[in-house]
Amino acid sequence: MSDLGSEELEEEGENDIGEYEGSRNEAGERHGHGKARLPNGDTYEGNYEHGKRHGQGIYKFKNGARYIGEYVKNKKHGQGTFIYPDGSRYEGKMFSQSRFTCGRGLLGLNLSVDVEVYEKP
Repeated sequence: MSDLGSEELEEEGENDIGEYEGSRNEAGERHGHGKARLPNGDTYEGNYEHGKRHGQGIYKFKNGARYIGEYVKNKKHGQGTFIYPDGSRYEGKMFSQSRFTCGRGLLGLNLSVDVEVYEKP
């Protein structure tokens, strides 16, 4: 199951990105804390910087999956938890959207798997 889902398709700054309630900067961009409801049914609540998700946030996918963690310039990056619709979860560091560097997969039934992924240079 991809953890990116429809979030990857969202482009901040477009006119058709759904409803937004929250702070804006002088340029009218989302900036500071806010809540967004996207046309596809996903929601995001958290921090924005210059129109992009940046800092802590919670992204809820319409399929029931959730990402709770850090964003940098609209990408999941840093410490976070991804919770799948079946309740299994991944806790750890995210790098470049979906590449997990290290963390723990919690599979339910009190089972867990430690994960480390290394990319070739």
